[in-house]
Amino acid sequence: MYGLELWLAERFGWVNKSGGTYELTLKGAYHYHYYENFYTLAYIDKMWGIMRREAFPERIKL
Repeated sequence: MYGLELWLAERFGWVNKSGGTYELTLKGAYHYHYYENFYTLAYIDKMWGIMRREAFPERIKL
């Protein structure tokens, strides 16, 4: 399902394939957390902005 992505991650040195599993390298963990931070902050900022106006909104569309 993620063949291209895993192939690229291997080429960039972000993962190592060991048997049938993939393991993040230190370099891969750094990049994963770096980009995860952007997503998490964007999600939390939007959610907090909505909840600042209404404490218990019926729906939040992200």
